[in-house]
Amino acid sequence: MTEITTQIAQRVATLLASSIRTVMLYPLTHPAVGQPLQELTGILDELLSERSQVHFGVVEGTFFLDNRLLVTPPPAVADLAERLTKKKIEALTVTAGVTRDELFAFSTLLARREIAADELPGEMEKKGIRNIKVGIDHEDSASADDLSLPSRTYFQALNAVRDTMREVENGRIPTGEWINTVVDNMVSVTMKDPTTLLGLAMIKDYDNYTFSHSVNVGILALSLGSFLGFEKESLRDLNTAGLLHDIGKTTVDKAILNSPGKLSADEFEQMKKHAEAGAEIVGKMRDISPRVADAVLGHHIKFNRTGYPEWASDRSFSDFAEIVAVADCYDAITTLRTYNVPTLPKAAMDIMHRLAGTSLNAELVKQFEKMMGEYPVGTLVRLDNNEIALVVKPHPMESVPPGVKVIMDAAGQLLEQPRLVSLAESDGKRYAAIVSPVDPLLKNIDLTSYLLA
Repeated sequence: MTEITTQIAQRVATLLASSIRTVMLYPLTHPAVGQPLQELTGILDELLSERSQVHFGVVEGTFFLDNRLLVTPPPAVADLAERLTKKKIEALTVTAGVTRDELFAFSTLLARREIAADELPGEMEKKGIRNIKVGIDHEDSASADDLSLPSRTYFQALNAVRDTMREVENGRIPTGEWINTVVDNMVSVTMKDPTTLLGLAMIKDYDNYTFSHSVNVGILALSLGSFLGFEKESLRDLNTAGLLHDIGKTTVDKAILNSPGKLSADEFEQMKKHAEAGAEIVGKMRDISPRVADAVLGHHIKFNRTGYPEWASDRSFSDFAEIVAVADCYDAITTLRTYNVPTLPKAAMDIMHRLAGTSLNAELVKQFEKMMGEYPVGTLVRLDNNEIALVVKPHPMESVPPGVKVIMDAAGQLLEQPRLVSLAESDGKRYAAIVSPVDPLLKNIDLTSYLLA
């Protein structure tokens, strides 16, 4: 299947933007209109020869084509995103058989400012546009499927990890295409704002633990690499290593993976094989850097080399393996398992301090703590005005942009509409200060919906 690369997504957007600019000035027969539309039709025909439909549109001002996000677009694409947003068009679905005439007619409708969003579907029907459908953002009827850019990226990663692992379970070595597409998006989002995805790493899907854990480790490793100043290519490999670090668990007996209690000695020996099995799988995947396989092999080797696989204890591993180990440890500690009570983020850092220098690289733990702050993103906290809030920015007492999301008032009532507020001091005053962390289980609060919003 033809991969939708950044270049293809950018070209589709550029051609559509060019068509919209020129359709009101020239007829379809004019080269300024006809040539871009002809090229656009050709690209869409090729994509649609291998898939039933393609989707493109805008999420949080960012243009996307299927799973490819253009986080830092050229001016023409940014203009298109703005035009679609003004028309309240969230997504376009193009199906096989779309013609140049349909694209011309649709571009004409987008160029006409007097056509309101609600009028667009009717006008498209009048013009006989059958192979293009629009998703309109109705302000008063928000869909449960509406996703922010970080949330969309998170679920892309979840699907990519799930699909990749299922390929292995079915006896096939997957290509790196799907994972690489998602990694490109995750790295682009993180380079734009290093903390954008961080809160989503606190989402815990207990029914799909292996998949959600892998995505969370990928986010935490990527965020730490960005905090340490890694270059883009290194961030890509580090993110990939986090996403695939447990791919070897596809070779472990499901009864062992889902065991409700502590593993027996024999079961643990089986579990320990997942690191080298994973490295072998990743090493065979096309378009995946050897650095990724090395990190997968060494993510349980421990800083003092008392981990596994034992035969690799004298081997020199890159800092990728140690970063993934830190991320893996943090997510495991803060996750509820049948044999393990979850630890609040603030307390999790205390545990990691005790592991620093033995199981974990002490300097990386120190940097991880700096990145996360005293009250890490995803921590539920009580304010000194008795409100309950969710930390959404690292160092919320210092962050001028809103750093917490108030979700419960001083009387203990959940707010119908959470409020984003800044706790940073301004003009000698502060909205409130954090008193202590709060266990969401005790308050019966499911943080997932607040993290995704």
